[in-house]
Amino acid sequence: MNKEYYIITGANGSIGQAITEALAKQGLSIIMACRNLAKSQPVQQQLIEKTGNTDITLLPLDLASFASIIAFANHLSQESISIQTLINNAGVMNQHYSQTADGFESTIGVNYIGTVLLTRLLLPLMHPGSRIVTTTSLTRYIGDIDEDFFKESPRHYKRFETYSKSKLALTLYTARLAQELRPRGIWVNAADPGVVNTNMITMHSWVDPLANRFFRPFISTPQEGAVGAIFAATSPEVYGVTGEIFKKEKHVPISARAIHVPRALWLYEETGKKITEALAKQPASEEKI
Repeated sequence: MNKEYYIITGANGSIGQAITEALAKQGLSIIMACRNLAKSQPVQQQLIEKTGNTDITLLPLDLASFASIIAFANHLSQESISIQTLINNAGVMNQHYSQTADGFESTIGVNYIGTVLLTRLLLPLMHPGSRIVTTTSLTRYIGDIDEDFFKESPRHYKRFETYSKSKLALTLYTARLAQELRPRGIWVNAADPGVVNTNMITMHSWVDPLANRFFRPFISTPQEGAVGAIFAATSPEVYGVTGEIFKKEKHVPISARAIHVPRALWLYEETGKKITEALAKQPASEEKI
């Protein structure tokens, strides 16, 4: 039997590291897909020593770069990797406006567009029974998808607003992808970690010391926030479950609104167009891992 791999993006810290550790303890074959290798290598070594699992591979992946995503996918294809589960965990919430290498606003470019492209490119390495788990957020409830979704400007950039848009978009896309891949037996779900004690909730303002003292002690740890993704990715109890949101070990279907509203279909189709356009501008990929 061919070895089956579990791929975790953003595996070098916080929830991603907690997910990786939990899967490593189960003796699974893991690929840590991380942007910063210098930061990630000590984490990889620590996880190997802590879990006794030596089958933890670290590979570079920058979701802000189509070239990096393509190189990552090509490498796995050339190595004939078989994917059991892809956990799309990596995400950013940038304090200031910036753009990805391909010209998208960075928060939407990394959290949404880069994640969708990676998922699409890795589908040929999946099989019936493979799973895709994507981290969403409570902020999806305040997100809004409008015709300017792909046209975020420096003048109107607000980090929480943009982050919530990216997470709503991921949830909508997850629902649509679950429908698309159901006939292939590939199960697609989202995981909501709740409010977790990470650097992402830092405000970079005078409120941070107060939040650190009075707020952080009462929110979830990364280990607690990771439970839903771990359960969705590995539990035999939820084999065949698709199009749902997991919070810890509870899961509910993504609402019909998320699947059928016109804006959801527009987003699904427009995302495909944007990715096709950006890929067409890519030079023949010579970047290697």
